Amino acid sequence: MAEKGKDREAFLAEAGRRYDEMISRSGSESGDTFDDIEQQAESAGKAMILKLLADRLSAEERSQADKVICSGCGNAMRRPKDRSHRNLETFSGDVDYERRHAICDECGESFSPSGPAAEDSASRQFEPLPEEGV
Repeated sequence: MAEKGKDREAFLAEAGRRYDEMISRSGSESGDTFDDIEQQAESAGKAMILKLLADRLSAEERSQADKVICSGCGNAMRRPKDRSHRNLETFSGDVDYERRHAICDECGESFSPSGPAAEDSASRQFEPLPEEGV
C-alpha cells in the first residue's frame, strides 16, 4: 500500500509541474498561438498517459502472486526472481516495464500470469471487424 501512495504522489507532483509550466507561459509576450498551446497541452497529456500506464503495469506486477498454478498440468510453477524487460507500443508512445514469468518444470509451459507470453502470437489474434452495413 505504501508503494501505491508513493506512486500517486509522484504522479500528482508531475501533473502539477506540467500544469504550472503551461500556465506560466501565458501572457501576450509568449507569442504562442492557440495551435502552440494545444500542442503543448497534448504533449503534457501524452506524457501523463505514459506515466499512468507505466505505474499501472508496475502495480499489476506487484499484485501477482508468488505461487502460480500451471493451467496446462496443474502443478506449481516457479517464478524466477529476474524480471524481463518489456516495451509496449501504445497510441501515446512507448511504455517500458518489467515483469516476471512463471515457468512449469513439469510440462515446460512458460507465461506471465497477467497474460499470455508475447511470443505466443496465436493468443494475440483479433476477431475481424464486422463489415459495414451488416
